[in-house]
Amino acid sequence: MALTYSWKQFINRVQRHFNNDFPGTDFTVSPSEILLYINESMSSGIIGQVYNGAKVLGALEMPDAYILQFELAALAQDSVSGYWYATLPQPPLSLPLGYSVNRVYPATTGFGQGKDCIAIKAKRIGRRKLMPMQFGVRYWVTGQKIWLAASDGSSLLGQTFYVEMPSTRAASLDDPMNLPDDAAEGIFLKVIAKLKDRLGIPQDVIQDDLPAGRKDS
Repeated sequence: MALTYSWKQFINRVQRHFNNDFPGTDFTVSPSEILLYINESMSSGIIGQVYNGAKVLGALEMPDAYILQFELAALAQDSVSGYWYATLPQPPLSLPLGYSVNRVYPATTGFGQGKDCIAIKAKRIGRRKLMPMQFGVRYWVTGQKIWLAASDGSSLLGQTFYVEMPSTRAASLDDPMNLPDDAAEGIFLKVIAKLKDRLGIPQDVIQDDLPAGRKDS
């Protein structure tokens, strides 16, 4: 079995880099702050990887390594609209519908997975109510909240739903990272660059390939 690469190991790698390569630096950044930079770098890295891949493939495609499955908490019903809602593990990434959230579906013990829910844009909820609806459960996302509604208006009380989506946040530092090996170096370099700015570490701007004279321009 292959060894896992945890969030804590990634943070330790960053700390060792500064402690070894910058021995005169007073490294006072906490693991929690480093984790924030990792989350930011992963998010921007995923979006960049998706759009750069589209230039080659001609279509957007989310790398499977970033997608995790989550069980949503028990649904609650909004007393005004009657729609059902739950909280996602994090706000979806800034990607088109179907990529920011891969799929949503119900599942029960003994019966397995149900039919995938139908994704629609939140801004079209009002208009969709006036149009014929495809049979099933539709969902839309606002911020970190996911909303669900059955086409026939039936109750979703007691049903368990699962969501698959790209995740850049850790529930525990001991959890393995959903980060493919080919992307780890890019994320690491982004985090190091952010921390250098944060700590105000002087950068090497000397151009060694110039002839004798001033080398700082």
